Order: sequence, then C-alpha cells, then structure tokens
Amino acid sequence: MKIPYNPASWTIPCAKRSSRRKKTEVSEMKKIDWQRMLRTGGLMFLVAVLLLAAAPLKTEAAGTREILLGYNDELTGIKAEMNAGSVYVPLRETAQKLQLKVGGTTEQVLVSGSKHSIVIVPGKQQAVSGAKTSSLKTYVSAGRLMVPVSLFKGTFNYAIAYDASVPLVRITSGKQKLNLQSFIEQNRAKPSQQPGKPQDKPQTSKPVSSKPIYLTFDDGPTAHTNELLDILAQYDARGTFFMLGPNIASYPKSVKRLIASGSAAGLHGMTHVKNKFYASPESALAEMKQDNDALYKAAGVKSSLIRTPYGSKPYFKQAYRDKVLSAGFRLWDWNVDSEDWKYKADHTRVIRSVLDQINTLERQGTVPVVLMHDQAATLKVLPEVLKTLKSKGYTFEVIDSGMTPVNFWHDKR
Repeated sequence: MKIPYNPASWTIPCAKRSSRRKKTEVSEMKKIDWQRMLRTGGLMFLVAVLLLAAAPLKTEAAGTREILLGYNDELTGIKAEMNAGSVYVPLRETAQKLQLKVGGTTEQVLVSGSKHSIVIVPGKQQAVSGAKTSSLKTYVSAGRLMVPVSLFKGTFNYAIAYDASVPLVRITSGKQKLNLQSFIEQNRAKPSQQPGKPQDKPQTSKPVSSKPIYLTFDDGPTAHTNELLDILAQYDARGTFFMLGPNIASYPKSVKRLIASGSAAGLHGMTHVKNKFYASPESALAEMKQDNDALYKAAGVKSSLIRTPYGSKPYFKQAYRDKVLSAGFRLWDWNVDSEDWKYKADHTRVIRSVLDQINTLERQGTVPVVLMHDQAATLKVLPEVLKTLKSKGYTFEVIDSGMTPVNFWHDKR
C-alpha cells in the first residue's frame, strides 16, 4: 500500500457478519502452567523485559493518534496507537506478522518464538518469564489486546524505529533492505481504501492489500463455527463475526478461537426477533449492551461493531441510530448478499451470486463487504468462494472500529 508523505493525510491501511442454537455448558477456562511451558529465558532475558516493559518506546506527544506500523520493508495494515506517550500495538496481529505463536487463554496469553516465550496476564498487568514476574501495562482497544511495541524488542530481539513526523513505528528483524527514510520514501502515495468506496487508480508498484474484501458472518457462534474457522485458515483468510449473545454464552471456546485466529468479533443483539429488538431505541441499545457483556464474559474483550437483525433498513431509523451510535457503536451492513440462508440446498446458486456481485463491485471500484451466515450450508460454498477470490488477488481482511462504516443509511458515525 502506497502512503502519502503529507503527515496530515497519512492513514492506516484497512487491517491486516436466525440460527438454531444448542445450549452447552461453559467449561471453566483452564489456567496455564506457565512455569512448565516457559522452558527458555533466564535472568538476563528477564532483566531486559523488566526494563523495556517499564519504559515502552516513547513518542513526542501523548494522545490517541493512530500510528502506521511497518515490518521490515512492508507497510502493514496493522494499527498502532499512542497511549500516555508510548507506542502500543495489537498483540495478536503483530505477533502473527512477526511469525510468533499466540496461545493460552484470554487470562494468560502465551507468546512464543523459536527461542523465547513470555506469558502476558492482562488482568494483573503483568508479564511472566519462568518464575519471575514483571509489570506490563496492557489495555483493550476495539476488541484487541494492546501491548507496548518495545515488548517485541526486549523479548524477541527485534529492532524498533520510530518517526514522529509521519507518525510511523517500524519493527525490523535484520532482513530489511531499506533504511527508515528509504522505507518512508518508497511507500509514498495514496491513502488506504475503505470498504464500499471506489479505489484510486493503481500505482506502478503493487500496494499492500490492493484488493481487500471483508467477509462477515452473522448469527453465530454455532456448532459449525470451528469448521468455518478451519476453512478460513486453509485459505489464509479472516472474517468478522456478528454474534448473538445467547450463542456466545453457548460456545465461548469458539469465540476465543476466532479472536485468537485474527478474526474480529462484532455484535448482533440478543433475540434476533424484530418486534423485540426494534420495540424502541432503548430496547435496541439494551440488546447490544447485553451482547457486549456476553462477549466480555466469554472472551475478555468488547466490541463497538454492530449489525442489526435483518439489516438496518427499514427498521433502524434515525431515532434508533441516534440512541445506539451515541453510545459508541459503529453500524455495519453489507453490499454483497450471499442469501446463503435462503438457498441452503443450492450451493451453486449461492457461489455464482456472490462472485457475480463481487465482480460488479470490482468494475465499479468498490470494496466488497459480504454477508454470510455461521451455518452448515455456508461450509459447502465457502471453500469455492475463497479459492476463486484468492486466485483473483483478493486479501481477506477484518473490520475494525477505525474504519468508515458501510451501512444502508450512509451513516458514517
């Protein structure tokens, strides 16, 4: 992705939606025996972690500005943030880019590389190496666990460089070919594409995520979520899941897995019953808040992304939007309807319809946001859709709270 050199115009590339439910018991999350798992490290390693965690990479000003994140010679689609004068990055996305493994639970997150490992305990604001514990400030932003970027320097020996004029933070492994200034020069040009918006004319060098697509899955999680995640992983794809509160309570492990895999969690309410959800603006807001509480209970994260039952038109009128969006939620619909709920037995029809709609949007220069459902029938069509789109150069991205929403009302809040 080419980026403009004018600091005021720098933007971050887009990051790199009724089911029948079975009630299952929510098993208690197992604690990690980190003393058993962390077999590497030592005193010198811990001292480095202590020093760097206590003094994360400093920037010139405190605030909430978004920061571009580069890795070696690539400008990633990952959003870094400035918090209290330090640069923070989303743990799972950054670790994935650095080819580190993330496991454990939301209470004790294990990050491991080929030589070193560390356990992050967000609830206690701590990091653990062997039998030693150090303080580590973390927080949750848009459903992502944020950690100091300096953690990757102290723990995994990456180099960190920062340019406040952009602003940009760059992580390097020693395999980069460009110095920092050359990296910035090479990536001058256009801002990133928002979904549902026309793309600019292509540059001479291929940008990162030049053909993003946003797959969304409604009504989950279900008994089929793990299979769906398996298929996504097979094609190096991620999705955004707009989930129902009762289903989240029934399948908490699936929720944790989808978040750990890099997919995004969104909210779809509690009842999926028109007369209940749309009874009043207050009832709509109450359902989304209850849904968010269920998400937090299951996975330790919250989300500002919402999709209302049956889409926002015609029921989610101005009074509803004013009430719900003023609470900090972001309204998302779609511009590609798979109708996979309607033609469950006609897999060919669903595949053809999805691809035809995407082809139309491509001719228009519009980024697709695809509506699908977390159900058995979708498992039959998803592999062919992913295979075809990947062959055409699409990259499967996730929606985040910093993006301009695509909805039927064109409400950009």
